[in-house]
Amino acid sequence: MINLDPNDSANVSINWTDLGNATLVSVAYTAIPGVTLTPQGVNGSVSTVRVSGLVHGRTYQLEATATLSTGETLNRNVPIRAFNG
Repeated sequence: MINLDPNDSANVSINWTDLGNATLVSVAYTAIPGVTLTPQGVNGSVSTVRVSGLVHGRTYQLEATATLSTGETLNRNVPIRAFNG
């Protein structure tokens, strides 16, 4: 679980391991109601999204779907807890 201060606008990176010979082509993030997700791009096997608008004490589930150069898709879920303290 990633802990983020709800007052911050912070980058969250996902490492898409075990891609074999494939490369990341794109990554789509599922919208979380009330939260702003701004994709920051892909660098090798790591994708990054900027997260803002969190509410203190809430836990969120960031869902990401990657499309690979082989046409395959991979899914990742990243739990985020908003906590300032």
